Amino acid sequence: MSQSRTVDTHPHDRRGSHPWRWEPAAHPPAASTVLRQLALRALLPGLVVFALIVGLGKLIMGPLGELQAEEPWSKQAEQARTPIFDTLTHLWSSSTDTWMTIGTGIAASLLVWFLTRRWWVGIVPVLAITLESSIFVAATHIVGRPRPEVSRPDEAPPTSSFPSGHAAAAMALWLSIALLAARIERAWLRRTIMTIGVVLPILVAFARFYRGAHHVSDIVVGVLLGIFCAWTATHAVTATRQAPYEREPEHPRGA
Repeated sequence: MSQSRTVDTHPHDRRGSHPWRWEPAAHPPAASTVLRQLALRALLPGLVVFALIVGLGKLIMGPLGELQAEEPWSKQAEQARTPIFDTLTHLWSSSTDTWMTIGTGIAASLLVWFLTRRWWVGIVPVLAITLESSIFVAATHIVGRPRPEVSRPDEAPPTSSFPSGHAAAAMALWLSIALLAARIERAWLRRTIMTIGVVLPILVAFARFYRGAHHVSDIVVGVLLGIFCAWTATHAVTATRQAPYEREPEHPRGA
């Protein structure tokens, strides 16, 4: 007599009772496996991107004459400032100050770890901002581009203008969270988190330009750097998806 196959899933991971699609991993990957993936999929590509950013920065500071054509744009933004946007952009900009970004990244990583029961997935937000800050800090010191010649309501950080660290950090952190949120089952929660993960970095980028901290090209390169770090961090640690411990949980019909 044939017996029907029963799928044993964690009660909090059954479809409809828990927003995440992951079930507890029966065989977590070894730390050495994750580290090897990070070296191949994050560290090596990061070195290439670092070289590209430094090369572009040196090109701007040299043959391109510091892109002086961008200065009028910064002047126009300075003249268009209003009290309302001064307040809003202060909030947006300060949301990714150094310690705020670090604290948010750690909190997000701990929450993802708790919800997915996967430490290697939980490290994604921290990995994204660590990769971003490593590339940004080294590149900005090497390039040394001056900030726009406008008044600034905020004290300028010790780094130079190229690329924008705030824009890069915001995009790296929040886009990595948005990419992880793509696996949330509940549509309203998934869409809400993904929308925040995309919109907030854009607001931060605008705020940094509006408040005279960066040129347009600094912002663009910072945003692209953040996108690279978020995508790289997410895919570096979820590359084990084809392994048994990363397969989608099986659910009984009607569950």
